[in-house]
Amino acid sequence: MRVLLIVIDQLPGHWAPGVEAARGVPPVNVWDYARLNLAPNFRRLVERGLFCFAWNMGECDTPHGMKYLATGRYDAAPYWTSAGGWPYYPRTPSNPGPTGLFEYAQHYAPGRIRPACFTTDHWIAPGYFYTCGYPVALSAYYPDDEVWRSFAAPFLKRRRGWNLVYVYFPTMDQVSNCPLFLEWNPHSKSSKHAYMLHLDELIGEVVSFLVGEGFWEETLLILASDHGYHAACTTAAAKNPVGASTPNWCCDHPPPHDCEVWDYSSGRGAGTYSGCTRRVLLLLSGGALDEGLRGRVLPEAEIVDVAATIADFLDVPYECEGTSVLRRKGEAVSLDFALAAPTRPGRRPSGSPERPRPSA
Repeated sequence: MRVLLIVIDQLPGHWAPGVEAARGVPPVNVWDYARLNLAPNFRRLVERGLFCFAWNMGECDTPHGMKYLATGRYDAAPYWTSAGGWPYYPRTPSNPGPTGLFEYAQHYAPGRIRPACFTTDHWIAPGYFYTCGYPVALSAYYPDDEVWRSFAAPFLKRRRGWNLVYVYFPTMDQVSNCPLFLEWNPHSKSSKHAYMLHLDELIGEVVSFLVGEGFWEETLLILASDHGYHAACTTAAAKNPVGASTPNWCCDHPPPHDCEVWDYSSGRGAGTYSGCTRRVLLLLSGGALDEGLRGRVLPEAEIVDVAATIADFLDVPYECEGTSVLRRKGEAVSLDFALAAPTRPGRRPSGSPERPRPSA
């Protein structure tokens, strides 16, 4: 059995109901774009997989979200920061922080766990996705296509014994402070919508590769993200220096993260929780996914559940805060039920500082 984890920076898995960037077009997110068939490759994975309405309940700064993914815990300091305008990781022998899942798994089961990591700059560090198996660190914002085509795919094809691989797609995070939707897209980075269409094609390429190389049936494919972005919310409307005057604008992911849906017609909050940056992606698919979880939806999950799920699938006793979603079959609802629900699953209680826990 194999795990291929693809982390897509700044791609929310879901959005607050009823919000539109343009008529009939929601802010870019996986659930709605799959539902509307705007992203057919994502849609096929949702239909054949387990979609989780997942949240980041810790801090939403990028170094935090990526480390939550790598360690399965919110208490994961120290984090990457900056000192004098330069990237700085304040890890010391007296304060090393937790060991990342990938490093732990290889040391726990040398020979059985065969890991590789294809990422950029900071995320190769110990405590994040470091592995001494096959670590590749590229420059920041290295294009997603090249990460996959020039590095990850050739490795998977040549080193066919792999069973724990992390691939990082950073470019969506670069398509920020820009329109969400344009009627005409001159290039893939002209809007969030344009890049989502490009990304959907790339995900289709990944799936075709796994099928064509004979990997699909024994692979658990996990798509995840570290955070979303602000749009059509109180944080976006208040963003300096001008403030967003339309819902059709991505305002990156600054605090505050517990934002409210913004009503542009009245110029005030709509009284509905948004939390756009906290809405992360967690989608499982692949031939190795339990048949009973295919075409299902988990109403509540968290970013820290990603590491726990991988550890559970590979039978590695990694201790973390998260819970394996593979063990929550009884909480999953049918895809048809989730699509028909008048208020979709996974809505975080407005103003609640506590992490919502699934019912027993």
